[in-house]
Amino acid sequence: MMDWTLLLVLVAAVAAGWLLGRQENKRSKDTPLPSLDMLAGGQSDTMQAILDMAQREEAVELQLNLGTFYRRRGELDKAVSIHQSLFARPDLDKDLAGQVQFALASDYLQSGLFDRAERLLLDLLKTHQNMKSKVLDKLVVLYEEEQDWESILSLASEVKNFKNIKSVAYACCELADQSIKKHEWREAQSYIDRALKIDSKCIWALILEAKVHEEQGLPNKMVASLKEALQYDPAQLHVILPNLKETFESRHRPHELEQILEELWIESPMPLSLHSYAEHLAKYESLDEAISQLTYSIAKVPTIEGFRLLLKQLIAKGEPLPLADMQHLKDILDQLGRGEDHYFCKQCGLETDQHHWRCPSCKQWETMVPKLATLNMAPTKPRKTHEF
Repeated sequence: MMDWTLLLVLVAAVAAGWLLGRQENKRSKDTPLPSLDMLAGGQSDTMQAILDMAQREEAVELQLNLGTFYRRRGELDKAVSIHQSLFARPDLDKDLAGQVQFALASDYLQSGLFDRAERLLLDLLKTHQNMKSKVLDKLVVLYEEEQDWESILSLASEVKNFKNIKSVAYACCELADQSIKKHEWREAQSYIDRALKIDSKCIWALILEAKVHEEQGLPNKMVASLKEALQYDPAQLHVILPNLKETFESRHRPHELEQILEELWIESPMPLSLHSYAEHLAKYESLDEAISQLTYSIAKVPTIEGFRLLLKQLIAKGEPLPLADMQHLKDILDQLGRGEDHYFCKQCGLETDQHHWRCPSCKQWETMVPKLATLNMAPTKPRKTHEF
């Protein structure tokens, strides 16, 4: 029977030889290296064969890709060591030297060595115009990690046709939020205006704008900003609803909030909008209406939170089922709901127990939503429209 380990070693050697042949024939450097993840596959002999081949002075691209492979695996010391040795070589052509410098900057960034990464990236921005787009993207990630929002705004001001507009808008939001906490309302409004000029549908900017309107004593404008944010992304109801509740309750106009929640439930049927609507009905209308909405909808798309809310309303109403049994069942469901991750990222799937405007994993903005905002439901027949 053939020795499979030997076969893998031979495959690795052929792959490395193929790469060196490409270099000698001066073919395109854009052809990808055969997957190192596949060749590594737990086979130490295979990986050693690749490492031995990478030691050759002419195997620059192999070393470059090997360093990147180690960074992806989290072996940052190895990645930095390989890329630093390449960076020190004076014989590399300009394009290849730029790739090495970018790889080393990426190693430093992932290692938390932000100052070193920034120096390399800013230098690349001056010397390698062909790499401008990805260097700018990497700089934005670096400044976001450092929470250096002013530097992101400076980049956007200095660079023509800056493409990463969402990051710029949210940098403005971060600065506006800081200004609001310091009660610097005029400065906050300036940052908010800039964010909305860059991205008119920026949810966080609209929520911050509502806070400024509230401070200015403009409740109608505050509600308009919050409703606009809901229109763009109903999944952010969990962030917006507390402000709406406080505004309408303080003005003794709960029916206006009920109309907003009813419309949201009809236009965006999901557990999150159902639960918010049902809780409002139970508090301001009647338990029967809330129970009716919940019973019908939960039969279609059951959720632990929906059952818990239904039991809460049934307990409050005093249905014939023994209350002690119902309370016991609710306690069990409460236990089931504890410790769950309630939010997830639409981009990368990361699950967390709290909301983030920027995903801690994939670093994308405005992708974290409640799980209860992801299940589509069929709304019940709309209740009568309220007249005011």
